[in-house]
Amino acid sequence: MASESRFSPDDPLDMLVTGALGGDAAAWDAMVARLERVVWKAVNMMTSDREVRDDAFAATWLRLAERLDTIREPRKLPGWLTTTATNEVRQIVRQRHRGHVSLTESWSSPSGPGDLIDTLAADVGEHSDGLVADERRRDVRVAFSRLDEACREIITVLVLADPPLPYDDASERLGRPVGSLGPSRRRCLDKMKSLLEHDSGGTP
Repeated sequence: MASESRFSPDDPLDMLVTGALGGDAAAWDAMVARLERVVWKAVNMMTSDREVRDDAFAATWLRLAERLDTIREPRKLPGWLTTTATNEVRQIVRQRHRGHVSLTESWSSPSGPGDLIDTLAADVGEHSDGLVADERRRDVRVAFSRLDEACREIITVLVLADPPLPYDDASERLGRPVGSLGPSRRRCLDKMKSLLEHDSGGTP
């Protein structure tokens, strides 16, 4: 028998997920209405390209439709969607630019790599004169592209965003506890520094 149940974006996420898994289009529509701002915020953080944003937005919901039955904790959907949306932007950008890393306006601008080098230098007490050679910029881009997805996301949000997000907002965006962000940022910057030192040493 067809269900006449109606769903609202204000309903609990577990109710919406259960309804959507049961094939109720109203539950899916309500879930999208509830969470679409989360996805838009994520893709808008990653790129200013409207076409990339639109494609990533659509692809994120496709991924959720494909994997909805794997969601065990619906309350964590915002974090899952944020991560998926940022990954979709990265994939689209990589496909369109053949590996050229262009994740944010801050990163794409001339100051982006310089800001990251300045951050690395400041964290270890080094002096930075703000003048970053083209070769060094290239090294930073390469090292950044070699980081794991989680570290690229953390550095994008906490270092390269202009301005960097407050930890409370970053916690919501990344789906990570506020208390973990500082140590994670430090760990990821250490990885960057290690990659840069490794490359400068000439080791293949």
